[in-house]
This record gives sequence, C-alpha cells and structure tokens, in this order.
Amino acid sequence: MAGQESCGDIGVGLAMRKPVVFKDRQKSGTFWYAKFWNGERYTNATPLHIPVEGKKERRREAEQAAEALAAEISSQKPQPAGAEIPFMDYIEHFWSDDSKYVREKKSVEQNPLAASYVTNSHNAVKNHMRDFPGFEGVTLGGLTKPLIKDWKLWMAENGRSGKTINAAVQAVRVPVRVALEDEIIDADPFGNVKKAFHKERLRGILRPAEIKRLIEGKVIDPYHRLAVYLALYCSMRMGEARGLQWGDIENGIIHIHHNYQDKEGVKGCKDGSDGYVPLPGVVADVLNQVHGLSPLTGPGDFVLSRRPYHPARKKLFLEALRSELFMIGITEKQRVERNIVYHSLRHSFVTACRMAGIRDFQIMLMSRHKDPKMLARYSDHPDALNMDDMRKQIDDGFGKKMEGAG
Repeated sequence: MAGQESCGDIGVGLAMRKPVVFKDRQKSGTFWYAKFWNGERYTNATPLHIPVEGKKERRREAEQAAEALAAEISSQKPQPAGAEIPFMDYIEHFWSDDSKYVREKKSVEQNPLAASYVTNSHNAVKNHMRDFPGFEGVTLGGLTKPLIKDWKLWMAENGRSGKTINAAVQAVRVPVRVALEDEIIDADPFGNVKKAFHKERLRGILRPAEIKRLIEGKVIDPYHRLAVYLALYCSMRMGEARGLQWGDIENGIIHIHHNYQDKEGVKGCKDGSDGYVPLPGVVADVLNQVHGLSPLTGPGDFVLSRRPYHPARKKLFLEALRSELFMIGITEKQRVERNIVYHSLRHSFVTACRMAGIRDFQIMLMSRHKDPKMLARYSDHPDALNMDDMRKQIDDGFGKKMEGAG
C-alpha cells in the first residue's frame, strides 16, 4: 500500500479536505505517508520520506510536508488525458474498423473512409512503428517532435523509402491531430515536421497520335476497348468504371456516382466527386457492342459485367490496358518504362482536352477535380508535347516579329 505513489491522480480539489497522514512500517523502518482528496476520493498513499521517530514521532513535520505537497500539486496545471494513454495502443486502435474516428466518418459525416485507406494505415503502424525502440513506454502526451525525427531517421536507416516514411508519418499525424481537436493532448508535436525526400515518378500518358491509332484500330474485345475508353474519354477512375450501371447512362450522358471496391461493394465516388460527362460517339459505338454481349442489362446491372450480378474484376482493366496498348505499338516493356497505368488514361483525358482548347472549368466539370492545381498537375506531361510543332511555332513566330521590327 505505502509504496504506491500516485501524484498524477491528484486533482484541483485538494483544498476541500486536508491531507490525511498516517504511519506505515517498511523493512527499513516506519515512515509517514499521506493521502490527498482529489474532489471525488482520496488518492493512494504518497510517501513523505519522514521517519517516525522521537517522542512526538515528527507528526507535525509530516502534516506540514503533506500540506506543502498538496499546495504544490494543486497549483500545477492538470495533466491532459493523453499524458496517461499509451501511444502505440492509441494509434493502433485509431486505425481499427470499430474505432470512434472510423465510425464517425461513416455515420455522422456520411463520408466513410475507404477500407484500403484504413488497412494501409493500420499496416503502416504494424510494419514501421512497432519495432522502433523509441516508442516503447511512450504516452500519447509524451510524443515530441525530436522523437518523431528520431523515428524518421530510424526508418530511413532501416531501408524505408521516402514515400514509405511519409505514409507512415501521415498514419500518425491524423490520429494526433484528432487527439488535439478532442483536447486529449494540448500541443501538436508535428508542428513544422518536414516530409522525407521523395521524387514522385510522373505517370506516362498516351500521346495524341497514339490515341488516334487506338480510335482507328479494330475492336478485338469490346469489353477491353470500353474499359480503356471510360477512362480515356470519360475520365472515370477504375472503381467508377467497375461500378458503372446501365441506368447511369441516359440521353447521351453518363452520371458518374457509383464506385465499386472489393471490400466495400458499391459506394460513392472518391471525396464526393460524382458528376456528369457527355458520352462521346466513339464510346457509344463500343458501348452498344458491350450491350449486345452483356449477361444482364437492367438499370441496376453493371455495364462491364461478364457474369450476372458481378462487376468487372480489376484484372480486366489491367488486361485491357496491356492488350489495347500493344495493338497500337506500345509493348509491355515500353509501357512499364513510360509508367503508363490505368489511371494514366485520366491524365491523358485532361491533357487531350486542354490541347483541344476546351476550357478548364469545363474540363474540371468532367474530370470532377475540385482544385485547379490538381487539374494542372494532371496535364503537366512532357510526353504530350510535339517538339517539331513547337519548333515550327517558335521559328514562325520569331521570324514574323523580326520582320516587323526591321
């Protein structure tokens, strides 16, 4: 009993009742201890380190020491709850399916987190935090900027890439930010914590001449061609193409508002980015071919389904991309070297629209980008530039200016 120090649970209500002092025998002798009133109950015993000796047993000295300690503690700022919560326990639970944060996103904000996002964040904690010795015994309130920097250095020296380090840091930054908002901690240790260096590899796109060859090429597999066209001409993400239903297409317009993910089924579009796009003629032609091959074509049936009631698998899109690119002369080796992936077709759409002179606000309506900076990023591709045309424009333009100046 006497050996249990618990000053941390002494609250601001110490002045309501005087400390209680008492004696307790230990192996080394008998000593004075005190209990303090925290507004609801008396705390556990706190040693005063005063031996019981002499005629008056030093009782008055013990009482004065207890009163002084009570005054000192009551004047201190109460510790936030985070000072007691084990850091790793908090972070691991935060990224579980039944955490308060995940449930609030789904039920209160009506904006559920992608299952893959929760899983990836949980895995980041599992794979890049548990083995870091600096986090052992640390509380949520004890997380500091120097400790975060030590963790980043440890990850780098243990072979983690800059991209992996940044993803792991983000998996911690979000829970800590929520703890700050909920007043579980009173300071943000991530202030001015810099990202690890990571040079993102630019996604490749299809050049205008390659798009032209694709349009003119024979349709071998209508499902493959449509899978490519939905991204290339309609700026649809893979999940949106998988979730596209026949009822979403009407009067030459596609309503993009379904998104199919394997672990979640049909859900809303990413970040609420639903919208409408026109159905180009080349897409409509292939769509009609798919309609004639589809097992079910009711309003709620999936467009790219090859089996009743089942959406297209991700494998279909990867196969479609490779086969359609090969048909226009892009080998698998070239595809990899140019970093052309399915999402590259969305980049190709934005770039082609800009090159065609379509206004940015119209492109944003179709691509459903909310930030002009992201739109610019999607179209910032050197691959799209025709150097011969640019050279001719410079020669012609500069020549005319020189002639006018003479």
